[in-house]
Amino acid sequence: MSNKSIIIIGAGVAGLAAGCYAQMNGFDSQIFETHDLPGGLCTAWDRKGYIFDGCIHYLFGSGEGQPFNQTWQELGAVQERPFINHSEFMRITDGTGAAARTFIAYADPDRLEAHMKELSPEDSKLSEGFCDGIRQFTTFDMAMLQEKPRSLLTAEEWGQFGLKVMPFALPLAKWGRMSAKEFGDKFKDPLLRRALPQMFGWADIPVMVGMSLLAYMHTHNAGFPAGGSLEFVRAIEQRYLSLGGQIHYKAQVEKILVENERGNGARAVGVRLYNDEIHHADYVISAADGHGTIFDMLGGDFVDRDIKRTYDGRFRIHSQVQVSLGVNR
Repeated sequence: MSNKSIIIIGAGVAGLAAGCYAQMNGFDSQIFETHDLPGGLCTAWDRKGYIFDGCIHYLFGSGEGQPFNQTWQELGAVQERPFINHSEFMRITDGTGAAARTFIAYADPDRLEAHMKELSPEDSKLSEGFCDGIRQFTTFDMAMLQEKPRSLLTAEEWGQFGLKVMPFALPLAKWGRMSAKEFGDKFKDPLLRRALPQMFGWADIPVMVGMSLLAYMHTHNAGFPAGGSLEFVRAIEQRYLSLGGQIHYKAQVEKILVENERGNGARAVGVRLYNDEIHHADYVISAADGHGTIFDMLGGDFVDRDIKRTYDGRFRIHSQVQVSLGVNR
């Protein structure tokens, strides 16, 4: 009996990972990708000897034997790959000239605590609490939160999950519910008040997320892959191909073909490309963007109120510009 077949739309990290696991589990899969190379948003550009990276700032799971590393091992992404482990995450400066003050987000919690206390002795208790949180999260395995969908956990697995989380119940309750802005607003020092929410990207992010990042940087489990994002994703591409998968580049999907489209038993059965080629499969996985999948490839035929509200513009998305400079030091 032949294997079940899967069509995957998109050769980004999600699509390539889906393909790898499909092949590992006995499916015959093929990926259709619009671009002429893999990676999607996980990409980089080589210009005159400089690599301008457009994606990875740090990679959870870069440390062998640490949380998330097993997944990257299975995907062939980290074997024999050097990682650069930075001692600083970011610098934020207020003012100019002699009046300038700089906050340095050190990965080492001891060094960070001393630095924060030096910047603002009156905020010492807050600085100690923040750095104690980082120390606690150095041993927290965030990967266990992603191992299996909650709806598929058995009673026994829920029990095992609870035992693993129990030692972290207090820090999770304290820092998982407080936003970076709420915590930053507690500081009297204006630089620290601004820097805490700014360094983690957006004000509403839970403080726990930022603490976990610095904790993993400290344990060398959030390094930067040498060679950059594109070389990193090329390794996953090669892993997928070595497992027998197929990738079709410059093959943009126009429509997901649906059987019994208006009935209760509607199911995806294949795709049609923009060149009018039709390909069928037992299953279709879209690893493309959500809006394009739901409203373009599926024609908006399978939406409910929650999906419409997600994409109706009520959630503000801020534009972003990246300027990269190659500096010969």
